[in-house]
Amino acid sequence: MKPRHDELASLASDNARVSAVNRNAKPENARRQPGEDPRSIEVDEDMAWQRRTWTIQRFGWFAMGGLVLTALTGVFGYGPVSWQEASDPVGLVRIEYERFQRQGSEFTLRVDVAPEATAENAIPLRVSGTFLDAVEVKGIAPEPREARSLGGDVEYVFPLAQPGQPVTIRFALKLREVGSHSAEIRLSGREPARLSQFIYP
Repeated sequence: MKPRHDELASLASDNARVSAVNRNAKPENARRQPGEDPRSIEVDEDMAWQRRTWTIQRFGWFAMGGLVLTALTGVFGYGPVSWQEASDPVGLVRIEYERFQRQGSEFTLRVDVAPEATAENAIPLRVSGTFLDAVEVKGIAPEPREARSLGGDVEYVFPLAQPGQPVTIRFALKLREVGSHSAEIRLSGREPARLSQFIYP
C-alpha cells in the first residue's frame, strides 16, 4: 500500500524542524570547558580587580583624612599642638611660643615677667645666643634701652614706666634655619626658662 499524500507531507515537515533545531544548537564543548564556565571566570576576575580598587581608594581616603587632621592639630604649625608655654623654676618668666614652624615664617615670641621681678626701674632679660643665631629679630616691643653681649648671649635691658607691675615683651622673629632649635631666656642671676622648636623646610 502506498503512503497517503498527507502523511508524506507531515513527515517531511517534521524532518525539516529537526534539521533546523540541530543547525541552531551549539555544541556543548563550545560553551563550556570541562569543569569551568568562562563567564564565571570573567565575573570573578572583574570582582577581584574591583576589590583591589576599593582597597586602594579606602587607603587613600584614610591617608588624606589623617593628613588633614594632623595639620589641624598643629603638627605643621599654627594649631593647638604647636602652642606651648615655658617658665623658669620660680615662675617669674613665662614664655608663649609655637613649637612647630616653617623656615622663613615670622612669629611672635611672648615673654611675660611677673610683678615680683619688676621692682626696679629696668628689667635685664638674657636670651641665648644660639637661638638668636637661628632667627632674625624683626622687632622688639617695648624697645629695649640697650642690648649688650654676655659671652655668647645677648642681654636686653627694658626700662619700666611702672615698677611693680607685670610686663609683657614681644619679640617679632623670622626663622632662618631648618631643624631643631632650643632657647634659654632668663632674668639676670636667675634660672632660665627653656623652650624648643622644630623648623620645617
